[in-house]
Amino acid sequence: MRVARTLAALTAATILLSIAAAAARAQTTNTEAQSSGTATQSTDLQSRVRAGLKARLTGATEKIQAACGEDTKSFCGNVTRGEGKLLMCMMAHEDKISVKCDYALYAATRDIGRGLDKVIDVADACWNDIETNCSNLPEGRHIAQCLKEKSASLSPGCRDAITD
Repeated sequence: MRVARTLAALTAATILLSIAAAAARAQTTNTEAQSSGTATQSTDLQSRVRAGLKARLTGATEKIQAACGEDTKSFCGNVTRGEGKLLMCMMAHEDKISVKCDYALYAATRDIGRGLDKVIDVADACWNDIETNCSNLPEGRHIAQCLKEKSASLSPGCRDAITD
């Protein structure tokens, strides 16, 4: 179960990172076409979000690799890497993994989960504001940027959520 939770958290964070990277590429293209200070602020926000997600994923991956390397060799050494096969193998042997690996999996899940929880908290607190102010954004624009730019007109709960 803990390997499955970690897999779910890593997968969700990886998807968010991929979306953020694609969005940043689109935003960079749009920013080059614009010269306003707002475009620069939006790109900076997107870069910070992407960098934060990447740092969480990198840190979690490194900790898991360091802590679970021996377990991976012992239980899944013959598994061909790719397409989630190694993680599936670890899930099959999760009742046998070492305490060190188990701890690393929980720590990674907790750290990545906190990042995902923040996104969920903002979405929950700001949903009405998102629908009202940010639902029809042009291509290359993002909800986080929209919320930041329209912060003065947001509900108090939403403002609190995006400043936490």
